[in-house]
Amino acid sequence: MVQWIRTRRPVRASRAALIVVASLLPSAAQAQNIQAMPRVRSGETMIAQLIGDAHAASVTFRGLVAAIDATNGIVYVESGQCRHRARACLVHSIQVAGPHRILRVIVNTRRDREGLTGAIGHELQHAMEVLSEPGITTSQGMFFRLFGMSMGITGQLESKEAVEVGIQIENEMRTTTRAGVRITPPTIRVPR
Repeated sequence: MVQWIRTRRPVRASRAALIVVASLLPSAAQAQNIQAMPRVRSGETMIAQLIGDAHAASVTFRGLVAAIDATNGIVYVESGQCRHRARACLVHSIQVAGPHRILRVIVNTRRDREGLTGAIGHELQHAMEVLSEPGITTSQGMFFRLFGMSMGITGQLESKEAVEVGIQIENEMRTTTRAGVRITPPTIRVPR
């Protein structure tokens, strides 16, 4: 028969192990920050501000972003040039990073804010069309999904929904601008 000797060492060691393990677990605040990361994002200040303005001013844009937030997708919006002289495009490439599917939208920023916002919304609709099907995890799968859409006069893949969403967002932004609503929040100045 084995006899156990009572000592304080095992208790101290188990307390220390418990403290170490607890410190490695993310806190509730950290978990909320992870969830609060926007799924539609840009590393460029001007585009990030535009996305924020559109989110504040357009019900359609807000709904589209909420739909993307409900997927496992992350969409980066960047300035650049698309092929075929398109003003904006969803890059036909998908990357998988852990549980996330990452897509990229490229926009030509040489246009008015409302038109640019509409173009971003149009491309986000295309991103949503891909992200709404969880089985699409490769560029080939993405192509075949998009290929099922109608082909425009220019040979570009297009969907009726994306055209309508882009126009709706642009109109909502123009209405907000005409109404004199200030979209961009005032800059906070720090006293010296």
